[in-house]
Amino acid sequence: MKISDRLAKRFPTIAVSFAVITLALGACDKGPVDWRGDALAVAMPASGDEGSAPVDAHLVLRPDGSPALQAIPAAPSAPNDSAACPGSFRTSASSSTEIYGVWWSRRDAGRAVLLASRSDDAGGTWMPAVPVDTTDRGAVGCARPAPAIAADGSSGYVHVTYFLDAVGGPGVFFAHSMERGELFHSPVPIVYGGRPSATSVAAADSVVVVAFEDPNSERAQIALAVSRTWGHIFTPERPEASTGAPEAEGPLVALRKGLVAVGWHGKDRAVVARVGTLKVN
Repeated sequence: MKISDRLAKRFPTIAVSFAVITLALGACDKGPVDWRGDALAVAMPASGDEGSAPVDAHLVLRPDGSPALQAIPAAPSAPNDSAACPGSFRTSASSSTEIYGVWWSRRDAGRAVLLASRSDDAGGTWMPAVPVDTTDRGAVGCARPAPAIAADGSSGYVHVTYFLDAVGGPGVFFAHSMERGELFHSPVPIVYGGRPSATSVAAADSVVVVAFEDPNSERAQIALAVSRTWGHIFTPERPEASTGAPEAEGPLVALRKGLVAVGWHGKDRAVVARVGTLKVN
């Protein structure tokens, strides 16, 4: 829709307002996901307690497109780090033997560094830790959300998301490795905001989706960031995925053949998820 140049010159305020409205409507049309419906309860893994997801579980999409929680086998060992924050160690496998881990490690003055490591023998032994992000300026020590990690066997990339009080301000950040976890590239912000936020990340070749607790919303809600370039660039939208939920925290995300599932914990700690189709553009 377009207004004439003559009207734009006579009524510049109207022209500007019209342009703003048009851009806003266009942004709504360009959301990255076409949702298939409302969120529904997710089937729990056999080892999980009814009504909550265990820490060692992740969201998956079945072949029929329905979401479910799947238990993550515990690694037989963890990287050697006496300063590791308890409960912060997270793992993701790119194959039956190649496992990646990420965790917070305490530093002086309440700060922490985010470290990662790779195991080539299914978690029996671990390579020396490498830094993912060393820019923390917070003072909360280990009292922070655990990071999230996704090792993608298709691309060979390792993706990590986390909340950090960085030099430029606190927020949700993303970093990835294209070198089998031996080097992580400079982190990029997903969104800035002051409230510590849990994150989740999933990857399928060139597509990377980050689900995170919105650090700026008045109530606990889950938002999304989408990359179609292996995590090098994210689209500008940060749409809310938990629309209609009175409270949503503890995000979970999964990808499968053009579908995305986003899950979260509600007030009663039950896990629900909604499924959508990722738009091509």
